[in-house]
Amino acid sequence: MRTTLHFVIACVAAVGALAPIAATAAVPTVDATGLKKQVAARKGKVVVVNMWATWCGPCVKEYPALVKFGKTNANRGVELVTVSFDTPKRDDAKVSAFLKKNGQTKGAYINRDGLNPDGYPQTFEPKLPADADFPLPRTYIFDRKGKLVKVLTSEQTVVSLQKAGAAYL
Repeated sequence: MRTTLHFVIACVAAVGALAPIAATAAVPTVDATGLKKQVAARKGKVVVVNMWATWCGPCVKEYPALVKFGKTNANRGVELVTVSFDTPKRDDAKVSAFLKKNGQTKGAYINRDGLNPDGYPQTFEPKLPADADFPLPRTYIFDRKGKLVKVLTSEQTVVSLQKAGAAYL
């Protein structure tokens, strides 16, 4: 009886210790340089990069359209890559749950510096003044050669994404 009780207590403790890990699956972090490498690694694909956050209403509203656009056009070479500007570690569980709810199983990251967009404007939009606003959501479309062909600001729909990317599919 005593051995069984110890076994049950050990199992409960083990499950309790594992539960937070499963609930807070870490979303990989990335910075502007790393994101540029992710885009380059997908050469031959039409890469749609979206920058968003769970605290951004238009981002949350737009997200299902992005995932649908990506899945609908996957057979045409579209790959969706997203970067959350939530705070790494602190918001991992929230971002992970959001991604799961919306069906994005790959290509999702959290900006290593949270809300700080340093490096992104200069990396992806070199002509953008250094002090320019960097509103979310922001979507970049890269053609199959890895060249930036579209910058979309504000909330997008499946229709607007299809229209923006049609020439590159």
